[in-house]
Amino acid sequence: MQIKLAFENILSELDREKKYINEEVFKNTPSRMEEFYTEFFSGLKINPYDFLKNYIPTNNNDIIIEKNISFYSMCEHHLLPFFGKISIAYIPNKKIIGFGDIIKVIEAFSKRPQLQERLTENIVETIFKGLDCKGVYLFIEAEHLCMTMRGVKKPGSKIVTVGTRGIFEKDTSKRLEIATLLKK
Repeated sequence: MQIKLAFENILSELDREKKYINEEVFKNTPSRMEEFYTEFFSGLKINPYDFLKNYIPTNNNDIIIEKNISFYSMCEHHLLPFFGKISIAYIPNKKIIGFGDIIKVIEAFSKRPQLQERLTENIVETIFKGLDCKGVYLFIEAEHLCMTMRGVKKPGSKIVTVGTRGIFEKDTSKRLEIATLLKK
């Protein structure tokens, strides 16, 4: 209810003279915004490690890659969206998880007020620690509306962040191998 009230106040403040905002059109907007913000920031109430509990034992320790996972998040500085694709690779250590569980970890972190750099760090660290794997490599490419709609106003510009843990931090040939596989 507080979010709805806040948006009622914002709309009222934007059009103090009641000249521009059509009250009939906007009457349900504060409720819709409350629903949206509650859903969009639902990751604040989720423990991403919960998605890693149901692992599958394996003897396979080959590289596993999940590419081009779409995500949406919200810049914590401007409360404007940023969105893009995430690709992740990991080398198991006798445990794997379902591909949907990786996506749930990504969603839990992306559905929070966020910085792309922290999003990268959070996902890499959670997969690495939660699976006790040999290595994790994460690649994020995103467009930030705070850079395209306001500020420098450069539509189409992308921010790339990379996070690594384990073997990918130490072995440059492994890192190069993953980078090559992700480009294909």
